Amino acid sequence: MIQKLRRQFVAVCMALVALVLAAVCGAAYHAVRQNIEDLSRQMLQQVLSEDSGRGGSSGVTIEIGGDQLLLPYFTVNIWGDTAYITGGTYADLEDTDALRDILSQCLAQGTTEGTISDYHLRYLIRDNGLYRKLAFVDMSMEQAMLARMIRSYLIIALAAMLVLLAIAVAASRWVTRPVEKAWKQQRQFLSDASHELK
Repeated sequence: MIQKLRRQFVAVCMALVALVLAAVCGAAYHAVRQNIEDLSRQMLQQVLSEDSGRGGSSGVTIEIGGDQLLLPYFTVNIWGDTAYITGGTYADLEDTDALRDILSQCLAQGTTEGTISDYHLRYLIRDNGLYRKLAFVDMSMEQAMLARMIRSYLIIALAAMLVLLAIAVAASRWVTRPVEKAWKQQRQFLSDASHELK
């Protein structure tokens, strides 16, 4: 009975700890992911505002953790049925099937911003009246950062669960000690009473 009580105590403690860890890690992941996406969007807006035609902005960077990073990007102008690259860090993309596929997927979504998962790109569209200006930024770095962060969180959560399991087992012994003592005294009393009655 005491062992069952201890197991239930440990199970309840570990369930509560797992819920708290899941909530904390989930909130932290969501906050970091939102921050990275916002930085990516800021870069897209910066690229669109600084791009002044073919060979435009070449040094557009964002700051992550104190480091200035240049994410791979490219810009495209669409004038009627004609699309041409106006700048960026991608080479040999002009007049390729990949570019046509990227643009068709982007325009088929019908939104001014979004992602193209097939190419790991985030895009932003600005309509300038006579033509549309599109900026694309590579999401591989942000996806790698998020994957690395998930691995770190899982390792931390596993280590915390093991430490807290040991603490819960020790606490279960301490908490059930008075119950165990009372149980032993009751059994001794019944044994003594039974002996006296005989």
